[in-house]
Amino acid sequence: MKISKSILDYRKKNNLSQEQLANKIGVTRQAISKWEQEKGVPDIENLILLSDEMNISLDNLLKGNSNIKKRIIHNEKSIKFHFLVILFLVAIIIYIAYFALVYKIFMVGFLVSTLFMLGIESYVYMKNICAKNNQNS
Repeated sequence: MKISKSILDYRKKNNLSQEQLANKIGVTRQAISKWEQEKGVPDIENLILLSDEMNISLDNLLKGNSNIKKRIIHNEKSIKFHFLVILFLVAIIIYIAYFALVYKIFMVGFLVSTLFMLGIESYVYMKNICAKNNQNS
């Protein structure tokens, strides 16, 4: 059974509106609506709250759709990976600045390419964060 169907069935069985369920787990009514219509997936924190509210194990809640488990794990790892890449690129820029100040060696090409990569990674990171926030709301 899909998560969306589980949420909808639980809500109907307990005569809860989307607003009431949303208030119980601390999300918006729109988030519940998106989850029920399969337009988004709850993140791991909300899945735990849902499983507690629905009184079923997290494993049973997710069993119906293994793709969702993979997607949630992938999204979390992706966000952490892009954050670490951004930190690494900032460290390289600091290293370039150090060389420029101490040794009077200015590596223009290296700086430009690093700034370009930093811009792309920042964009991808922010896109992932926004996508995660949209799934939660």
